Amino acid sequence: MRATNLTRRGALAALAAAALTACNAPQQAAVQSRPAAAKPAAPAQPAAPATPAVKIATITVDTSALPALSSDPTAAWVQSALPGALARALEPNMAPGDPDGATLDVQISSVVLGMIGAGSAIDSISGVATLSGGGAAPTTVTLDATAAYAASPSDQTLWQPARQRRIDALTRAFADWLPRSLQL
Repeated sequence: MRATNLTRRGALAALAAAALTACNAPQQAAVQSRPAAAKPAAPAQPAAPATPAVKIATITVDTSALPALSSDPTAAWVQSALPGALARALEPNMAPGDPDGATLDVQISSVVLGMIGAGSAIDSISGVATLSGGGAAPTTVTLDATAAYAASPSDQTLWQPARQRRIDALTRAFADWLPRSLQL
């Protein structure tokens, strides 16, 4: 009988390969049958794309509360990343420069980078967003968003780029939740 030395890494690799093989198994489409209609239906007209109720012309981001809480470049990173993340998340509602468009004002009140324990952390960002103008009633929402962070060994020596990636992930999380919070 031959003994096999299987390391933990080898076992995990085999398990991952088996899981990926199962994920790539061919899937069969499910088809539901419907009863036949008495009369043939008229050909369907292509649906026109839905026009958003509110068009956003301007996005402003205020991070003035952040430097009081931290003396590092966190505020500058949020100020740099959040407008672009908001524009991407709100793309269907964006109408840059539209004189009849609404203004979205976002004030970030806190950014917390969680303590790293067991190689991961939960980071959070909090703020208030106000959508006004554009023919809609002003709407103000408070939003707290979180993002998970998994540390890598290089983060200890390259801590500043690692922190900036964490801030970028937080701004994307905030931006992705905002349209739902504003019911857009």
